Amino acid sequence: MKKPAIPGTLNLPQNMAQVIEPLKINVELITGARPGSVALSALSTSASLSDVITKVNQILSRIDQNG
Repeated sequence: MKKPAIPGTLNLPQNMAQVIEPLKINVELITGARPGSVALSALSTSASLSDVITKVNQILSRIDQNG
């Protein structure tokens, strides 16, 4: 099943595109849908606390665009 996505902004009026495009970029970065972004892998059921902390930090880094 394909995930819903924000459509391209090329056909929108410029004033709308200026608002929508940054939102689209951020959603794509957070979800990993942006070309060039690295996909996050799921943790195994036997993941340690250290693994969980690392994964949470990866998610926070992605949200903050620090990595």
